[in-house]
Amino acid sequence: MSPEECRFFLSQYSFGSLISHDLQLSHIPFIFSGDNLIQTHLASGNPQLKSLDEQTCLLTVLGPHAFISTEYYQASPAVPTWNYASVSIRGKSRYLTTGELELSLDRMLAHFQPELLHNKQSLPDDFRQKLISGITGIGIEITEIKGKLKLGQHRSQADQLSVFRKLEQNDQPVYVHFAQEWLSRFRPSILG
Repeated sequence: MSPEECRFFLSQYSFGSLISHDLQLSHIPFIFSGDNLIQTHLASGNPQLKSLDEQTCLLTVLGPHAFISTEYYQASPAVPTWNYASVSIRGKSRYLTTGELELSLDRMLAHFQPELLHNKQSLPDDFRQKLISGITGIGIEITEIKGKLKLGQHRSQADQLSVFRKLEQNDQPVYVHFAQEWLSRFRPSILG
């Protein structure tokens, strides 16, 4: 994946696995600012926090994926495989200030549930402050970003369309939609 594709991917998929330098792992929602910064938060009691103060870490994000049977292809010989898209980010983590954490949470709400931002009945200020006191914000300055796109893009157009049809028949519409949209946006020549 190109850097542009990786950034687009991160704007679409906001849940990943955060691995600290000592191999502790947390599954986290996050917000990608587009300017080399990932923001997230962990429960203040999470032991991984001790490993995220000015340390190198890795965030892996897996997008839609699907098993591809040899029966899905028009051409043969073929082997079964798994198609997927993923992005891995290396960066340096640091604790967010309270102000940065509050802004980060506002951005998360704006992204995931915008109507809650100004709904004081569902999220009153005192309740929000109580919740904020139980979490610690983490910022990750991106130092390296790599993406892997394995959508069978080396296959013929007939094979691509056949795979999409078979996956739709086998109840995999999320992967099909992702792959078709991705290829249309970034690799339109593959779809013809």
